Amino acid sequence: MRIHHFENKKPFATAAVELLIKEIDRKPDLLLCAATGNSPLPVYRKLVEDAISNSERYARLRIIKLDEWIGLKDKNGSCETYLQKELVKPLKIATKNCIAFDEETRNPEKECIRIQRKLIEEGPIDLCVLGLGKNGHLGFNEPPASSTQECHVAHLAAESQQHNMIANQMQKPEFGMTLGIKDILNSKRVVLLISGEGKEKAKQQLLSSKVDPQCPASFLWMHNNVDCFVMD
Repeated sequence: MRIHHFENKKPFATAAVELLIKEIDRKPDLLLCAATGNSPLPVYRKLVEDAISNSERYARLRIIKLDEWIGLKDKNGSCETYLQKELVKPLKIATKNCIAFDEETRNPEKECIRIQRKLIEEGPIDLCVLGLGKNGHLGFNEPPASSTQECHVAHLAAESQQHNMIANQMQKPEFGMTLGIKDILNSKRVVLLISGEGKEKAKQQLLSSKVDPQCPASFLWMHNNVDCFVMD
């Protein structure tokens, strides 16, 4: 794991975007796994800035959504709404180039099977962009996690139910759909973005380099091509 430390948001986002652009230029039809949340937001917005003058760069880009809440009453807090607003629409990604969990599915288990099949057909993931959860989770892979688990329905930890994306939800979701640790580790390259408050314990666990199911992000030490961008 290559660890890069930054003191403020601008160089943090700039360095990550430069890596993403390099990979997209190398493979224009790259399959990008996109996380949601505050950590990747400045990176996505810099990509959008680049697209203003380099729209052709993203014409063939493909996106797969990392996860999705189950049963949200207010769709404004959904991962789908976030990615459509911050990435898909601004970059003008074609619908056929998007693989996304159906946020309104009535059969989450069946939906996870569908997404896993799509990933097998379209994958592997070329570049996986992740954020670090306060309890060390990746997507909705909550502790204790397994390195062999594929796309699945997850029971959300209390920390995940307090995520700022759903802060205004009267009823917090108890479950989510997510790509598994195995799917993440099968990615050709991973970018882990760490910023925000309340993550010191998870960050320390991760940076200790000890693989521990109680810190799902630590499984990334099993991957040979990970860049970790840390806001100190």
